[in-house]
Amino acid sequence: MGGNVGTRRVRRGRTVLVLAALALLWLAGASPSLAAGTVPAGAKEALAPVTKMIATLVAIAISLGVAICGAVIVWGGIEKTLAGANQDAEHRATRRIQNGIQGLVWMILASVIVSTITAIAVAYGLIDTPF
Repeated sequence: MGGNVGTRRVRRGRTVLVLAALALLWLAGASPSLAAGTVPAGAKEALAPVTKMIATLVAIAISLGVAICGAVIVWGGIEKTLAGANQDAEHRATRRIQNGIQGLVWMILASVIVSTITAIAVAYGLIDTPF
């Protein structure tokens, strides 16, 4: 039964990645004329502080996530070093390191997705460059 849960989790993860990739491809392939005329005059200027604030918060969240993942990896390394002959402690430490690496991959993926969406929005003229 435990294998089925892991298999479902992998399938769900792959489904999320495929859907995200399809959404990004659709956004990249959409014509800029679809976005033209949808931004009222003065709206970009009025929303500029909001977009900068959101961009700053996202950057802080991703940076904090990367720092936490790094700390988890280091913590797992220290636990693995101190585990000695205790197989259970070594397994927990190895799992902690794997979780830290997995979190780091998710943070990098989140950064790429946010950067791509921001670049597309800037290219279509929906927002000004946040930074």
